[in-house]
Amino acid sequence: MTKYSQARLNRIIVKFILGVIILSLILSTISIYINRDFEKYIATVNGEKISFNLFKKMYFIEREKQKKILGKNFFKFSHNENFTKETYNYVLSQLINNVLLEQYAKNMNYLEVNDNTIKKIIYNSPIFQKNNKFSKERYLNYLTSINSTNHEYINIIKKKINTENLIHTISKSNFILKKEEKNIIKLLSQKRIIKKAIVKIDPSIYKKNITNQEAQIYFKKNQDNFYIPEKFKINFVELKTDNFKIHCENKEIYDWYIRNITQYSTKEKRRYSIIQVKNKQQAISILSRLHNTPEDFSKIAQEQSTDPISSKKDGDIGWISIDLIPDEIKHANLNKKNQISDVIPFHNEFLIVKLNETQIGTQKKIYEVFDSIKKQIKQKKSLDLYNELKNKISNNLKNDPGKIERILKENNILIQETDWFDKKSIPKVLNIPILKQFIFNKKLFQKDTTVKPQFHFIVLKKNQSFLIKIKKFKNKEIQHFENVKKNIIKKLRFIKAIKETKKKSEEIIYDLTQGRKKLFKQSNLYFTDPEIISRYDLSAITSIVFSLPHPQKGKKIYTLYNDKNKNFIIISLEKVYNTNFSEKEKNVILEYLSRHNTEIIFNSILKDLREKSIIKYENIVNK
Repeated sequence: MTKYSQARLNRIIVKFILGVIILSLILSTISIYINRDFEKYIATVNGEKISFNLFKKMYFIEREKQKKILGKNFFKFSHNENFTKETYNYVLSQLINNVLLEQYAKNMNYLEVNDNTIKKIIYNSPIFQKNNKFSKERYLNYLTSINSTNHEYINIIKKKINTENLIHTISKSNFILKKEEKNIIKLLSQKRIIKKAIVKIDPSIYKKNITNQEAQIYFKKNQDNFYIPEKFKINFVELKTDNFKIHCENKEIYDWYIRNITQYSTKEKRRYSIIQVKNKQQAISILSRLHNTPEDFSKIAQEQSTDPISSKKDGDIGWISIDLIPDEIKHANLNKKNQISDVIPFHNEFLIVKLNETQIGTQKKIYEVFDSIKKQIKQKKSLDLYNELKNKISNNLKNDPGKIERILKENNILIQETDWFDKKSIPKVLNIPILKQFIFNKKLFQKDTTVKPQFHFIVLKKNQSFLIKIKKFKNKEIQHFENVKKNIIKKLRFIKAIKETKKKSEEIIYDLTQGRKKLFKQSNLYFTDPEIISRYDLSAITSIVFSLPHPQKGKKIYTLYNDKNKNFIIISLEKVYNTNFSEKEKNVILEYLSRHNTEIIFNSILKDLREKSIIKYENIVNK
C-alpha cells in the first residue's frame, strides 16, 4: 500500500503501468458505461461516444484518490491550473485507452466468456446482496434504474471481461530470456577503475601577442555581440498585502474562534502495520498463523511483505488521520489495540492490517490558537484592503488615469524609480518573467513619443501586482572597436590558450598510448588515486568512461574531456570488472525490466490503435 502511495506522491499525476490503469476501469464502472448521457459527450472513438457524465464521475474518483494520497497538500495543488489540466487530460486519456482496448478485444474475437462466470459476477456483486444472499428483486430494480435489460447488462460484462483477459494475456506473455537476463545483470553490475590527470591552461599562454588585425577581424565577424544594450528607467509601485498596517482587537479573535471552533480541533489518528502479499492463499496462510501467534506480525512483515518501505519497519505505515484512511482499511472495522483484520484485497494484492494505536481528537483552547487566529485575521484584512485598492486602481486606469497618484498617496504608498538598467541588470524586484516580458516588449511603447507615459497595471499571482511606467529609454548602440579592443584581445588569448592546451593534451595521450611517458612527465603531470566508477554514478564522466572499450592485457585506454573549469582531463581506464548482485537485487532488477517491457508493449499497442482510429474531442466548457 505504501508503495502505491509513494508512487502517487512522487508524481502528482501518476502514470502507472497501463494495464493497471485500464483494469481499474474494467469492472468498477459497468453501471456508468450503461447509463450514458448521449446528449452530452466529451469525445468519440471510432464513432463510440464517451459521455460527459462518465468523464465527470471518473474525474471525481481520480480527485478523491489524489485527496487521500496527498492529504493536506491536496488543497495546495487543487487550485493550480496546471494540476487541474493534467488531471483532466489524464482521466480523458485513460477513458479513450479503455475504449480502444475494448474495441481491439472485440475485433480480435477474443475468448468467449463462460456463462457461469457472468452468473458468478452478478450473484456475488455486493449491490445485489440482501442478508448476504443474491436478491433478484434488487437486481431487477437496478436494471430499471439504469434503463437496461438483462441481456444488455450481460453483454457489457462480457465486453469488460474480454478486455480484462486481453490485458492479462499481454502482461503474462511478457518475459525475458535467460541469456538476456544474464547479459543485463552483467552489464548493470559492471564497474570501472580509472585514474585522472589534469592538464591546466598555462598562464603564460594568456600573455601571447594578439595583433591589432586579428582583433579587428574578430570584431567585424562578431559585431552584433559588441553593443551597448537598450536601457530603461522605470517608475513602479509594488502592491501586496504587506503594504498595509493592520490592527486586530481581542474581541475579533474571540469572535473568530467561536465562529470557526471546528477548525481548532485535532482529528483522530490511527497507527497501522501491514503485511502485503501478492497471493490470496499466502495471505490466508499468514492470517491462520497470526491467529495462533499474533506477536509474529512484525517478523512476518519483515520476511514476507512485498511492500518495500513498511517491511523494513516491521510493517509500520505510521499515523493516518481518520479522514485519510483508505476505505479498504476502514471497512475492516479495527477498533481495538493490536486487533488484526481479515484478508483485504487491495490494488491487485492482499493486505493483513493491524491497529497499533489510536490517538483521540482533542479541542484546542483559545490561548493555544490565539496567535494563529490573530495572524489569520490580519491576513484577511490585508487581503481585503489589497483587493479593494487593486480594484480601485484598475477602474481608474480605464476611466480616470490622472487619479492614480492621488489614490496611492491616500494609501501611503510611494512610487519608486529605478536607475538605468538593461536586460542583464534588471532590478531584483522587477526580475519576474511577466514584468520582463512587458518591459522589453517594444510594441508596448514608442521610444520617441512626446506623449506623457501612463502607468500600466499588471496583476500577478499570490496577491501581488505592479504599476509600471516606462519613464526614459535609450536605444541600443553599436560599440566602437577601440572601446572593446581590450576585451577582444583577452578573449582571443583565451581561445588560443584552449586550442594549444587541447593540442598538447592530445599529444600527451598519443605518447601514452605508444607506451611512452616522457611528454607526460615533462608537463609535470601525475595521475590521481584510482576511482571506481559505477553505471549509477551521476558524475559528468560516467557516460564517457563507459563508452570506452575494454583495456587489453598490459595496456590502458586513454581519453580526454573538458571539465566545467575549461581544464582538460586525461582519463586512464585501468580495469573493468563485475560485482555480484544478491538474489534479491537481481529479482528487483528483473521485475523492473519486466514491468518496463509490459508498459512498452501496452504503449505500442495503444499508439498503433490511436494512429489508426478517428478520435474527436468535444468542447465542453459550457456544458
